[in-house]
Amino acid sequence: MRIVVVSDSHGATGRLSTILMAAEQAGPIDAILHLGDGYWDLRELDTDLPPVYQVAGNCDLGHSDTLDYVTLSGARILLTHGHFKHVKEGTDDLLETAMEEKCQAALYGHTHCQKMEWRNGILLLNPGPAQGGAYALLNINRSGAIDPELCRL
Repeated sequence: MRIVVVSDSHGATGRLSTILMAAEQAGPIDAILHLGDGYWDLRELDTDLPPVYQVAGNCDLGHSDTLDYVTLSGARILLTHGHFKHVKEGTDDLLETAMEEKCQAALYGHTHCQKMEWRNGILLLNPGPAQGGAYALLNINRSGAIDPELCRL
């Protein structure tokens, strides 16, 4: 399963479209994860999209779903924008929640900095700001193992 992960698009729908086209050049996309601050941006694209899973960010007024969980190809993944998990101060709170919820990955945005690390066997990943051309790809095999990649246009 190939998954595109974006965050912080902040209305840059043209940039999102370019990201999706770049990701599709390497193969089909099975899902898109949007981690907030651009809650409606993917819906404004004039293309057929694979399934989209998203959470709201601190700039997505009127939305309260700032944390969610999805299971894709056997991998349980925490989705959050990160502002309520205080990711600008570090990822300890995020890691603790991911461990409590038995997640293989915790994905977040908010800091506008691409970052990928493995802690306690859990992937902590920020795809960076889509507004600036940053995104991530997750390849998940049938047993739920995640192979992540940070990308930039």
